[in-house]
Amino acid sequence: MKFVDIVSRFGDTTLRVTPVRHPWDTETTQPAWDMQLTGPELDVSSRYIEDPDSPQTLVEFCEELAAEHKGWDGEKTWQSAGADVKLSARHDQINTTILTATLTGGVVPRWTATSEIHVDPLRFDRVAKNLQLYGEELFGGEYDANAQPVRRNPRQIASEPIKRIGTPDQEQLPR
Repeated sequence: MKFVDIVSRFGDTTLRVTPVRHPWDTETTQPAWDMQLTGPELDVSSRYIEDPDSPQTLVEFCEELAAEHKGWDGEKTWQSAGADVKLSARHDQINTTILTATLTGGVVPRWTATSEIHVDPLRFDRVAKNLQLYGEELFGGEYDANAQPVRRNPRQIASEPIKRIGTPDQEQLPR
């Protein structure tokens, strides 16, 4: 399955968004979203659906962030149905969009995880285009109903050497 990673400039926090078919509405062509929020000591995931009463879809939210990459005042938000996912974005008016991702899941007991992701504002253009493209591919002839989202393994990533930019031949150096 194809996915889009929104990776923080700092702290190795990543929001992985994978378009999936809606879990019970087989007639819709609106994708649902499998989201995984990971960090050095964080790994949560669940599936979320779009709120039909929302003024914008997740793709439109990312397109808006991309269009206003030079900055805006206040906060822009998107929520899934039931507000189990809330993405809020603010811009530091310099060169960073600060995306706060709050994921909630489970039945009983419920869980909630929140993390800040500092993102290059121009990144949202590619995020929006890829989410749109991958979402449309779900309804093509080659859809695999048994495919599972690709997961990040933060414990394995934390144990690997840090990739340092600017070293000879981009070598992997030990921590």
